Amino acid sequence: MNTPKVSIIITVYNTAKYLDECMTSVINQTEKDIEILLVDDGSTDGISPEKCDEYAAKDGRIKVIHKENGGLMSAWIRGTKESSAPYVCYLDSDDWIDQNMIEDLYKETSIYNPPSKLAVQKPVFSDQEIISSNYIVEKAGERRKETQSLAPGEYTGDKLESVRNNLLGNEIRPVTMSRCMKLISRELILDNIKYCNAKIKMGEDVNIILPCLCDCKRLVIVKDGYYYHYRLVGDSMAHGYDKKLLSNIDLSDKTFRNILKDKGIKNADTQLDKEYVMLLFLVMKNELRCQEKDTVKRVKEVFRRSDIHAKIQGTDITVSSKANKLLLFCMKHPIAPVIFFTQKILLAYDKKTN
Repeated sequence: MNTPKVSIIITVYNTAKYLDECMTSVINQTEKDIEILLVDDGSTDGISPEKCDEYAAKDGRIKVIHKENGGLMSAWIRGTKESSAPYVCYLDSDDWIDQNMIEDLYKETSIYNPPSKLAVQKPVFSDQEIISSNYIVEKAGERRKETQSLAPGEYTGDKLESVRNNLLGNEIRPVTMSRCMKLISRELILDNIKYCNAKIKMGEDVNIILPCLCDCKRLVIVKDGYYYHYRLVGDSMAHGYDKKLLSNIDLSDKTFRNILKDKGIKNADTQLDKEYVMLLFLVMKNELRCQEKDTVKRVKEVFRRSDIHAKIQGTDITVSSKANKLLLFCMKHPIAPVIFFTQKILLAYDKKTN
């Protein structure tokens, strides 16, 4: 049996409602030489596991992995280890992709040569490259295109090194840190799984894409290519209060700092200092949206913490959106009038957009 060109790894957990749309988009890919791994992460809805098996019975390219529930990270890691193609593509089972996604992205790999009598000779980076497309956010009939901020094109050598020195700490990251919407060399993933920390709940995908971007020898940003459809369901937009958000950000900061230093990124601390302040925007919004009383007290406790206060005051970041400018001002001046005003603006915005 020939090795497939791409392994598509689909993580499944109680998503039977969306699985048909997801699988239809994958089974009908214009690139037929693919392997499809459905990783059922211990679904409990009584439907999803059976649906996975039904698809496998109909299509020989589909393999189902039933495992005990261990979380999203454990599911895609299991799928990667059991995949066989040189490239992997990740897809969450409540999302879907355009039918030409795999074919179009594979054509951007260094291993691809157009069918002709004279094959084009070029360097091959099949075990160390990332091909990234763009995506569309789908929310209750609303469609919003999201584009990688890094200009379309091929990045190798010094150009890629420049990208690595600017991966984190920006209002908008140059490359989306999602493991989805990409073709990634399987070996690149396997070499960096050791950095994955199962305790991280904030920035799970960054945990693997960050070291991969540090190690890759070739990065391609596809022009246009809005192939991936990211579904935002009602629960995804619920602004529930997360008491562990700050501790998760602290854990992520420590983990990502170690990754960049281990990879020899010279400005690792500068990038992570800026990234930490950027992530504090989420902490501020989390506190302001909390329905519990004592908002002022909680905000003061967080943003007057000595290390956080010093990081905010001593880190030079650039923000352009009015919302982030307001949040930054509140972070720098956590006093009652400023906190109340910022909370009022944030909650009014939430009411308008949801």
